[in-house]
Amino acid sequence: MNPNLLCLIPLAVALVGCTTLDLPRGARLVGGGLLISYEAPTDGTAILIERNTRRIVCTESMTETSTFEFGQGPESNYEVLFRMFAPSNSNYTEYSVFPIPTNTFFQLYFVPKHPKKE
Repeated sequence: MNPNLLCLIPLAVALVGCTTLDLPRGARLVGGGLLISYEAPTDGTAILIERNTRRIVCTESMTETSTFEFGQGPESNYEVLFRMFAPSNSNYTEYSVFPIPTNTFFQLYFVPKHPKKE
C-alpha cells in the first residue's frame, strides 16, 4: 500500500470526527446560549441544536419577521428540555423544575428559503 495514502487515513478519520451536523446548504449560525430570540430576515427554517450532544432539538418554519423563541420562562420549551435532560428514572412530575447540565449550550441556525448561491 502506498505510504502517502496511509498518512491520509488518520487525517481523514480526524476530520470526520470533527464535523458538525449535516445542516442544509445555506445554514448560518444566528444565535446561541440558554435563552434565544431571533427574528427571521426572510422566509426560511430555524434549526436548534444542542452543541455538546449534536442533537437537533427542534426545527421551525419561519416567515419574514416572525420570531423564534427558546429558553426557560413563562412561554418556554419545558417539555423539550425535560425530555432531553431529566433522568429516565426521574421523579419529576412537572416540567418546571429539573436540572439542566451546566455545560449545555444551544445553537440556532437559520436556512433561508432561497439561499444565495455560493
